[in-house]
Amino acid sequence: MDYRMPLYQQIKAAIQKKIENKEYLEGAAIPSERKLAEIYEVNRMTAKKAIDALVEEGYLYRVQGRGTFVHKENTQKIIWGNDALGLGAMLREKADTRRDKVLVKGLLKAFNFLGSKLDLAKYEDVYLLQRVRYANSEPFAVEYCYVPFKFFKDIDEHNFEHTSVYDYMKSKDHLPVEFNQKLIIIGAEERVAKQLQIAVGTPVYYFELISKDRYGNTVEYTETFVSCEKTVFSFYNEKRPTKKG
Repeated sequence: MDYRMPLYQQIKAAIQKKIENKEYLEGAAIPSERKLAEIYEVNRMTAKKAIDALVEEGYLYRVQGRGTFVHKENTQKIIWGNDALGLGAMLREKADTRRDKVLVKGLLKAFNFLGSKLDLAKYEDVYLLQRVRYANSEPFAVEYCYVPFKFFKDIDEHNFEHTSVYDYMKSKDHLPVEFNQKLIIIGAEERVAKQLQIAVGTPVYYFELISKDRYGNTVEYTETFVSCEKTVFSFYNEKRPTKKG
């Protein structure tokens, strides 16, 4: 080892070289932190620091309870900060080509679950828009978007394979400005796996998003499933100055 370079950086470089040389194949698990510590004769925290750096850079991703895996070469790296963007906006920034395919659209009734998510009374109308989002010709995400029909009476007249949902919501003066988001990793069930063209049980990011407009109305409840093999999300928080006085 080159002792002029921090140990974790040396281990990081060694793992990165194995990925580039195809010793660690795309989608395959790499050795555990404990095993890497044994291989490189370092403590486990040093091995963990090397893996953390490779996860941050998008070479690897973790699945709780299963291990650490090599990302595919066509991985999209998306950074989410304080100002939430729609998935379409993020794809426009990161993908060379993108398109959407509408699978299902139409009215539903707000029963207990949707009513609680959208702050609606029982039996109020909810509009469902289900889409598959494509990046660089590959299925990237499956999205189920639910909005209160009372705010968007002409929504069915629009083609959301070519129109941004948020642009449409803005035109109705109900653009989301406040976001409550949840992210977990789950195994893809059959319908999601089929739409993302992955095996059942493959890890996917599950996003739940509830948004409000500037008037405080809940205007969106969206569930999004994104393949872990094709994406790494980085999150940052920016501390903004507080007003004096």
